[in-house]
Amino acid sequence: MVAPAYFQDTYVDHELSANLDSTFAFEGPEKLLEIWFWPSETQLPKDIPADGIRSIPLESWVKLLDLVNCKILSMKSSKFMDAYLLSESSLFVFPHKLILKTCGTTTTLACLDELFETVREKMNLLLSSKEIYKVFYSRRSFMFPDKQLSVHKDWKSEVSLLDKHFAHGKSYIVGNFNSDDHWYLYVGGYEDHVNPHIQANDQTFEILMTELNPECAHKFVTSRKPGVESLIKDVVDEHDLGHDIGLETMVETSLDEVFEPTRNFTSHLPSPSLSGISECEEEIQVVKQPTKFEFIHDAFSFTPCGYSSNSICSNVPGGYYYTLHITPESGWSYASFETNYPFSDKSPVDIMTVITRILNIFEPRKFSMTLINDLLNDNSSLFMLKNSDLMLKDLGYKKQERVLYDLKNEYSLLYLKFEKT
Repeated sequence: MVAPAYFQDTYVDHELSANLDSTFAFEGPEKLLEIWFWPSETQLPKDIPADGIRSIPLESWVKLLDLVNCKILSMKSSKFMDAYLLSESSLFVFPHKLILKTCGTTTTLACLDELFETVREKMNLLLSSKEIYKVFYSRRSFMFPDKQLSVHKDWKSEVSLLDKHFAHGKSYIVGNFNSDDHWYLYVGGYEDHVNPHIQANDQTFEILMTELNPECAHKFVTSRKPGVESLIKDVVDEHDLGHDIGLETMVETSLDEVFEPTRNFTSHLPSPSLSGISECEEEIQVVKQPTKFEFIHDAFSFTPCGYSSNSICSNVPGGYYYTLHITPESGWSYASFETNYPFSDKSPVDIMTVITRILNIFEPRKFSMTLINDLLNDNSSLFMLKNSDLMLKDLGYKKQERVLYDLKNEYSLLYLKFEKT
């Protein structure tokens, strides 16, 4: 059995990756579960490992994900977090929280009992799910709801299960419920009973795209076959074509450049006076380059089609990531983009630049965007998104809906839906 994940920077199951056959995959929209066990990585309980739940060994995550009906293909680590690329989407593990995102007919909520049992055992800690700091669960409406399993067949059943586990739950249905494109959100946890004013600098941004341009979608179709021909072994190394082609596709489509900086910041300093006594010293401009976020990438090209990637920041504290998942099949093509990048008026790239880059890569006919934002955080991204219809009009999109909620515990939710005119 391999060592615990935090002892190594990279793990790849080449044999599983080479043999994985996604011929019958169909449901693109993901179920997204985010659980904060504690408020931050600096507020962990005493007497547990300094890495918190990152210290849980890989075999425990494998066992837990078996209940969800997905497998670990590979893992990348930074100083701040671990990112697992799954046969159905992604798992991100931080010292104080985790994010599990799974597509298809996965049973995401079936892992809750095992998850808390694992945390109790590995942390040697008495912890009830009713005591966790906060929880978010969300998903887009399914394309094939009748194919879903267990509680995932309908939203009420999902909420009922979540309420059994978590305290102070609230659920929302956002967007036109009569359409086949709306969004569900559940929030809970005891956060408001501890300290409602802890600033987490927390925001999660998603773009959920459907009816992709066929030429764009075709870039995520591969001719490789599952099996031995996809597993490459030599004297020095072992690798698989799924990961190799995945990284090549990422570069070819510029998905590795989504957060390339576009901003410089100018400050003014007085110029040294030649006489040293001038009362009106000239000012000189100093152009400051913002810190560039450097990402570690992990990507996989599925056979016969499909793509997933995780990218985690290696040089800026905070555990920042972005992840993409694409099902390019004609008739139900879908792509999702998600990030917790700290957009602000001082960030190296603004949220509208990232949106434009993503839309130019996929050219969807329809898409929705969600931003869940800590209200104590910089709200420039929220303001830009609220007024994004003017900029997106230049790309041929017309706003269909805009919904803004003030959620519990100093959070806001902005939901936007667009279609090509």
